[in-house]
Amino acid sequence: MKMNNEKIDPKYVTFKREPFFEIAREYINKDSKVLDIGAGDGYFSGYCHRDDFYLYDGNKEGVDILRKKYPNSFYGKLPNLPFENGFFDVIHCSHVIEHLRPDEVYETLKEIDRCLTNGGYIIISTPLLWENFYTDLSHIKPYNPWMFNKYLTKVDDQILTREKISNDYIVQRLEYRFREISIMESFYNLRNNLLITLLFILTRILHKLGLRHYEKTGYTIVLRKVITNDSQISHY
Repeated sequence: MKMNNEKIDPKYVTFKREPFFEIAREYINKDSKVLDIGAGDGYFSGYCHRDDFYLYDGNKEGVDILRKKYPNSFYGKLPNLPFENGFFDVIHCSHVIEHLRPDEVYETLKEIDRCLTNGGYIIISTPLLWENFYTDLSHIKPYNPWMFNKYLTKVDDQILTREKISNDYIVQRLEYRFREISIMESFYNLRNNLLITLLFILTRILHKLGLRHYEKTGYTIVLRKVITNDSQISHY
């Protein structure tokens, strides 16, 4: 999807994870019990300057290394989460679900819901479908934000292929990640040097005027678990 730069924060025009870690950190306080699913090398915990997060990862050797710095490190495979009901205040999951099959995502969300306390937050970052999504051979499928609305919030959607997981969540925040699209990308195969030069000049002029085009490449979604009889409906 292409769009102009209206209301696009330039810090989200990036492939770096830090701007989205910053979003997650806003929902974490000093007493929060936090689970980071797909912790990798513990980058998110390090970003938050915390060594008390619970880290969960499917790489056994990586978890052995994590335990030297982060005592609450656990090895396991999704969708299983070896934690008690309602144990966590925040569950963070960055660039994991795109590596899972739909049935695994569904069961993982059920487990996350089970482990999250009332008032807690699910924070998920994941790519959308763009031209380089499938150049990563470990990517199985992109999942758009509406999927979370359908299975976790009170939104009324009759097209469900699986039983709804919950009605107790509201979408607290949805922030997209972008990449800038250059006019030149559409003309890579041109052999006319004069036309290429003119397009380059045009691109520079449009940049100076602030006229740019962007493509959504991913997002971070924050869902809050609010068990009440009047949880608001999300409209993302």
